[in-house]
Amino acid sequence: MGLIIALFFILCIAGYFITRALISYAHKKQLLDVANHRSSHTQATPRIGGLSFVVLISLLVFTYALLNNKISTNILLFILLPIVLVALTGLVDDLKGLSQAARFIIYFFCSVVALGNLQSFFSQASWLIVLEGLLLSLSLSWLINLFNFMDGIDGIAASESIFVLAALAFFSYQGGEINLSYFLLLCTAPVIGFLALNWQPAKIFMGDIGSTFLGCLIGCLCLYAINTKLISICSVIILLGCFIVDASWTLAYRILSGQKWYLAHRSHHYQILSRKLGSHQKVSLRYSLVNLVWLLPLALTAFHYKEYALLITTISLLPLIWRCFIIGAGKSEQN
Repeated sequence: MGLIIALFFILCIAGYFITRALISYAHKKQLLDVANHRSSHTQATPRIGGLSFVVLISLLVFTYALLNNKISTNILLFILLPIVLVALTGLVDDLKGLSQAARFIIYFFCSVVALGNLQSFFSQASWLIVLEGLLLSLSLSWLINLFNFMDGIDGIAASESIFVLAALAFFSYQGGEINLSYFLLLCTAPVIGFLALNWQPAKIFMGDIGSTFLGCLIGCLCLYAINTKLISICSVIILLGCFIVDASWTLAYRILSGQKWYLAHRSHHYQILSRKLGSHQKVSLRYSLVNLVWLLPLALTAFHYKEYALLITTISLLPLIWRCFIIGAGKSEQN
């Protein structure tokens, strides 16, 4: 246990100082996110900060694979490969830009590869399994994009990922997978180091490389935990409820109201709330409070009382949906 604690602090410190180095490098190379009328920030800010935790977490995944001989190939193929490909795609997008079509193709391919984490789930081939695989691949692709959409104010995407990874660690611990729980907690450490410099006022953003990487990482790890029966699909949906509801409601409203949904905007629930409160910090803290006080207990309840899982999931998400409706998420700022 002492070694795990020491590694945790080392990774936090490493994440912090690598991020500081990236701030200097980004300013020198002018790799800045310039504020515009669609932004929730006002100053030009470095945008490649996610590279710090991408490198450290990728090394952690590789090390965890080496230490688990029986499942090392699965971890390398179905977790490390997708997250690295997604991160490289994000880096290219941050530096040069990629088309939406190119990003979707890569994300969908990585999502299909990640389904290898559900080997027991796909034990029998049938048309129904193919349909379920397609839906899961599209869902994981959406999760990757979702983290990118929700990375619009200081600290929100990093704090969400820390919560979900820590929650997965707790589910793993109660399921008897102690080493996996330690690994998941270690994965939060580099993100915590980054968050220290991404908290309001942010000195650096994680960029597409960081947000899409976190979405893919969490998706892959959730599939892995579902496969080993450490968590249920309903519990995963509940844990990610704040992000899923905010992004999904906003996108659906923009599509149904005839807006150009593919263009940048500031109509997510969290963006509107940050303008009303005049603070990114207050919004990120509110989302974290909802996660800890509301969603985590309900996710645990849904896992232990599987016969009521759908009902509990509905109960957990309804207040989040109501908040999006009340605040007008998705509506054009001109309305």
